[in-house]
Amino acid sequence: MSVAPATEGSARRSAAAAAAEEEERQRNRKRSNRLSAQRSRMKKQQYVDGLAVEAEQLRRENDAMRAGAGAVLQRCRLVEQENRVLAAHARELCSALQLRASQLRLLGEVAGVPLDVPDVADHLVQLYGGDLGMTPLSPPPLLPPLPPQIEMLYFQPDSVMDPVSMLQGYENI
Repeated sequence: MSVAPATEGSARRSAAAAAAEEEERQRNRKRSNRLSAQRSRMKKQQYVDGLAVEAEQLRRENDAMRAGAGAVLQRCRLVEQENRVLAAHARELCSALQLRASQLRLLGEVAGVPLDVPDVADHLVQLYGGDLGMTPLSPPPLLPPLPPQIEMLYFQPDSVMDPVSMLQGYENI
């Protein structure tokens, strides 16, 4: 009978030691889990902070791009406006060129002097339309003044003129 109490005592001690060991293992596991969770939270916080920095940088880049795009659009509008003005001027010049060529041909016919007046290039007429779509009732476009020799034809149509002397000053035009 004395053997049984010793086994019982040692069994209680080994059960207590096993319980203490299990408790120690649980504490170690909890500590390890806490540390792991803390590392995970820190890693996640670093990731979120990195995303916030990247988002702010992208916002600044977007703002800069919007400002740049606005400047480019403004410049584009100015260039388009300038192109419209230049195209209108080119149409006026083409129309004036056609008118002057017509006047020179008429002058040559009236004066009896053969004038070699080239036609306005087809590509210019196609690009700029030449006559500006004038109707017979619309006023002619503003043109530079005619040389005095040609202007005389308009104001003195019935007078007798010397065609050679009239065309001598015209060569410089």
